[in-house]
Amino acid sequence: MITTIVAIAGTLAGALLSGLLSGRQARTALRGSETIARRQAAVDAVATLVASVAAHRAAMWHRETLRLAGEDWTEARRHSQTTRAAISAPAVRLAVLIPALAPAADVAARATYALRDADTVEGLEAARAASLTADQTLITEAGRLLGI
Repeated sequence: MITTIVAIAGTLAGALLSGLLSGRQARTALRGSETIARRQAAVDAVATLVASVAAHRAAMWHRETLRLAGEDWTEARRHSQTTRAAISAPAVRLAVLIPALAPAADVAARATYALRDADTVEGLEAARAASLTADQTLITEAGRLLGI
């Protein structure tokens, strides 16, 4: 009788331990997949923001070269306003996913906005170069933070 009770208790303990280990393994796998998904979302957010900033930089370059040449830049201004607005959503997404990157993202966006302050073509070229450098800094910092 004692042997039967010990056998039943051992079987129940084994089943309980097996269930606990399976549950732990499932939670660990879920955490791993969540980490991978979050990292991919962060990479996508960086890429989207950098692409938006690049589109705005191109629009601002066109707009400001027209302005500095004394040509009509009304349509280019409208386009640049659209590309500037397209920066907001990816910047917010990036700030939520990787708050440590928010300052670098802000610098990249502001460097592109600064193209409008150029008084000469040389100033415009310098602002463009500063914007490209800020983008590269953002990308490098993202790679460091994400372990890429």
